[in-house]
Amino acid sequence: MIRETACTAAMARIVAAELFEIEVAFSRPYNLSKSYGTLAGTRAVLLKLTDADGLVGWGEANPMQPFTAESPREAGNVLHDLLLPAILREARPEPGRIEAILDNLQAGHLCAKGAVSMALLDLLGRRLRVPVATLLGGAVHACLPVLWPLGAGTADDDMAIIDDKLAQGFHTFMLKMGVAPVREEIHRVATLEARYGHRVKLIADANQGWTRDEALEFLTGVAGSSLTFVEQPVAKDDLEGLAMVARASTLPISADEALTGLTEAARLAALGAANVFSIKSSKNGGPLRAQRIATIAEAFGIRCYMNSMLEFGITQAASLHHAVTMTNLVDAGHAFMSTLRLAEDPTDFAAFVRNGVVHLPDRPGLGVEVDEAHVRHLALSIRQVR
Repeated sequence: MIRETACTAAMARIVAAELFEIEVAFSRPYNLSKSYGTLAGTRAVLLKLTDADGLVGWGEANPMQPFTAESPREAGNVLHDLLLPAILREARPEPGRIEAILDNLQAGHLCAKGAVSMALLDLLGRRLRVPVATLLGGAVHACLPVLWPLGAGTADDDMAIIDDKLAQGFHTFMLKMGVAPVREEIHRVATLEARYGHRVKLIADANQGWTRDEALEFLTGVAGSSLTFVEQPVAKDDLEGLAMVARASTLPISADEALTGLTEAARLAALGAANVFSIKSSKNGGPLRAQRIATIAEAFGIRCYMNSMLEFGITQAASLHHAVTMTNLVDAGHAFMSTLRLAEDPTDFAAFVRNGVVHLPDRPGLGVEVDEAHVRHLALSIRQVR
């Protein structure tokens, strides 16, 4: 008889959980759009789960109002007061089973639930000594190209950054829009395409910054361009408007803020409101939920772009493990540069990005090393659940 060990057994009971609310500045301010303004830093809730065998798994929640319904404090509170006590009561906390339990316990709070999913998948992968990508079906990519985001600004602002990042191996750039008049944004795209031609791929992201008419004006003005896609041109709750814009556009339209869970994914697909789904592991509730959204996309011939929520390395790793299992990704760079824009990050995820390409680590679980002392140094608050 083979003796069952801690590393080959099914999930063991979770005996302790710790929450760390942390905040870090960006290396330079980030001007998103008139919907979000200029951001100087990012805040997250990190989750450490310890099981009865002493193994540890890490998760991360990245709420950002008004982009998400919950704030970091609200995510931390629902984890501390409701979700984590329920998990500690379960003898076999398998990730999928726990998701169903938490949904029955409390609706919404996808960022908080996503942190739990990441941490449990990390634990399971470490126990079985396999990457989370293997748990999600197996990697079909060893690496992926990475984009670089450009804040709302002018073509002159963009060119200085593009020239620098091209030399570092980045070839896809996301242009944040929605602040300047539409005619100036059209000129911005034309100027950049005239300078760089097919050396770069450009994405336009209005972050809900336009009315329907402004969106149509922009799409008419860039109709002859080679933009990879245009992301969330209108308000997230205006799905009919997004569908109308998509029907009128010769360029692919992406849904970001409008895409949260399965219900929204199904409605967007049925309306024909998006050619691209912008998937964010934290916003969408963790890798398992994000995977189900990607499956809906694939069924409708919709491509997926792996986006980020101004994340630290744990969420970036969770997103990467999901991304490498997918066959319907857009042919462009994806948002795995988040930690490169932070003044500091308590993980080693940045080391996975080399020459504009992110590489899947050959390690069990999420494959990212977390410097717990650094986490505690950054923490605005620390709370325990036992």
